Amino acid sequence: MKKLALFNMKGGVGKSTLATNISHGLALAGYKVLLVDMDNQNDCSLFLGIDEKEYNKTFFNLIDKRYPASLSDCIIQARENLYLLPNSDYEIIKNEFHREPNINEVMDDALQGVEKLDYDYVIFDCSPSKGVINDAILYYVDYIAIPVQLEAASIRGVKNIYSYLDRLKISREKIQLIIPNMHDTRTNESTENLEKLNKAFEEENIVSSPVLRRIKIAESGNYGQTIYEYHKSTANQFSNVLMEVAKIGE
Repeated sequence: MKKLALFNMKGGVGKSTLATNISHGLALAGYKVLLVDMDNQNDCSLFLGIDEKEYNKTFFNLIDKRYPASLSDCIIQARENLYLLPNSDYEIIKNEFHREPNINEVMDDALQGVEKLDYDYVIFDCSPSKGVINDAILYYVDYIAIPVQLEAASIRGVKNIYSYLDRLKISREKIQLIIPNMHDTRTNESTENLEKLNKAFEEENIVSSPVLRRIKIAESGNYGQTIYEYHKSTANQFSNVLMEVAKIGE
């Protein structure tokens, strides 16, 4: 079981869109995937067409000390091979995590027993911020993928993520993939920034093939569908990224 977080402290980089489509792409390839929606906007749920009314229980119920729920009670089957663990009461979760003396162990406790459910991947969509919830996730996962929009500020922000891991005393080697997202081949800025990103991480060789800016990708989430359901020909944008995600940890 591979545990992967899609994480960037900057918003607007398409993190939730990538998390949802990568998860469904892996599921379509035959992998059993659990997508843990820990973004405070619950965008993965939205992009999969799952309304909050459909939640039975959520991640919050896993840490509710008064009425703790089992993991299986909180998971929703979203598609074949694709399962969703939504969240609710995000601020309460944050407050509870602040009370924990060992934040590096919180996710192990909350997701106790996940190994027995035979997932090939557990993928976390993180909120775009520093904070105790993201701290817990980054300690828990084996690997980190960083979605980056091809703008100068977004690329510079990658260095801040490395510094953040240093502060938490988490190995930088957890960063196994940087995903250039929303690449606009019509602009010199986007192309030049892609070249800068590849050059900056040339030795690490962790920059994936770019996902091009396509209106169909943005539209699909609005209809509660992944790109594989909404516009199959555009789904090839994720083919190379999926292969590179599958290589992580091999």
